[in-house]
Amino acid sequence: MNNKTVRKEISPEKTRSGGNFWFLLAGLLFTLLSVPFTNQYSGMERYSMTLLFSVFMLVSIWSLAASRRVFQGGILLVIGITTIVGINVLNGAHFFQEVLGILLMLIFCNLSCWIAARNVFLLHKADLNSLAGAFCVYLLIGLIWALLYKLLLLFDLAAFSGNITAQEQEQFPDLLYFSFVTLASLGYGDVTPIGGLVRTFAYLEAVIGQFYLAVMVASLVSAYSAHRTK
Repeated sequence: MNNKTVRKEISPEKTRSGGNFWFLLAGLLFTLLSVPFTNQYSGMERYSMTLLFSVFMLVSIWSLAASRRVFQGGILLVIGITTIVGINVLNGAHFFQEVLGILLMLIFCNLSCWIAARNVFLLHKADLNSLAGAFCVYLLIGLIWALLYKLLLLFDLAAFSGNITAQEQEQFPDLLYFSFVTLASLGYGDVTPIGGLVRTFAYLEAVIGQFYLAVMVASLVSAYSAHRTK
């Protein structure tokens, strides 16, 4: 009985339906496309997008994770983010609250990335759902790095030159843009990191982006070949 319990706990998480990753993909695309527009507003309009993104991510975690603990952890993170958003709306954003909010978002995004990557690369299913999941992981990596850049800026551990706004509250869309340009190794050069630490983060992101694409293609091809063989 103990052996069965252990096997049940370490078994890969199962998806509840064939289109689970599409919930996550819809939430990510909606958030990324809406960031440049919502960031022009202050107060409730801007913070409501953070809350809406958290709800999308919570739905995706519920649809992907068979573990009740993971879902409960997601609920606690959403509650924490909601609380910080409410405080920021009522009292204005402060340094500690902003740092805590970014840390919670990082935990949230890393949890979603781990769940999606585990389903894609451990279950080895060669279908459209797995392809959507692999794309979600790629988008989450770019989002996570943008949050890390924002965190470095808050602690004065990074600086950027070029086509980036000087307004601290409006920098995230530019950081998001820089993150995905770096992840894809486009190298436009219109935004340039200044300082050793942020440059290290930038080239690590570029390496991870190229490595992930190679691993993703190899994994999907291997899964498709195994499916054809069977």
